[in-house]
Amino acid sequence: MEKNKAGVTGAEVGLSGDPQIRIALQKINSNGGVAQTSEIYAAVESQLSGEKLSEQGKASLRKYINTDAVRAGYLYPHDTNNPGWRITPEGREFVKSDENASEQVFNVDTDQTETLLSNTVRGSAFEQYVIRLLRCMYPHYTWYHQGHHKSRERGLDVIGNELGENRSGVQSIGVQVKFHAANTAPTNEEWLKFLAGCFARRLDAAVFVTTGRLTSEQRREAGEARVIIIEGREEVARIAKTHGIEEFELFN
Repeated sequence: MEKNKAGVTGAEVGLSGDPQIRIALQKINSNGGVAQTSEIYAAVESQLSGEKLSEQGKASLRKYINTDAVRAGYLYPHDTNNPGWRITPEGREFVKSDENASEQVFNVDTDQTETLLSNTVRGSAFEQYVIRLLRCMYPHYTWYHQGHHKSRERGLDVIGNELGENRSGVQSIGVQVKFHAANTAPTNEEWLKFLAGCFARRLDAAVFVTTGRLTSEQRREAGEARVIIIEGREEVARIAKTHGIEEFELFN
């Protein structure tokens, strides 16, 4: 097949944002923890069957690195005094993980369970965003983000504990965060894993945050269990605006 002289974007040859970030992180990690942008271009191009990245392809890759990977906590922000991209401990763990290739979701339009490519990096960035929101919503709590350690999360991404002597009675809060499409809900297995995680930890309150939806049965169970539901991008954006936080940058 004739090569495109102008180059291609990763997406044009079936390489979406998450795989490109994984390649970048693998390169940085194998390079001693730091790599230049040109080295990352070369690493991605090595997976393009002889094609080169176009200017648009390079711009998209830079955005994946500078925005998605940094906001996910996998790379340190760019430092003009120390050229190059530096991987974080969370980024190293992401590189080692093989469990992020796909996930199962429930399509509420078709009533079918689907297996989709995971949007792990953007999902991790959304978890960081939700933690910012939680700190504003519950200012007297400390928040532990265990979502980076997927093998040990047991249905919860974030756990909050109340500080101080004048406690409200709600001393511990468990939170699960899902970055899903508007027409998808967690599978029944994922939903029950969340409920079981809350019960096993004897939490005082639980919050489920999703950019997607819940099924009618999940909403009923949430009501019975007194789970606080934040459902849909518009609702997330409304609550964030109420607390003076800008809309999640990676929604679009």
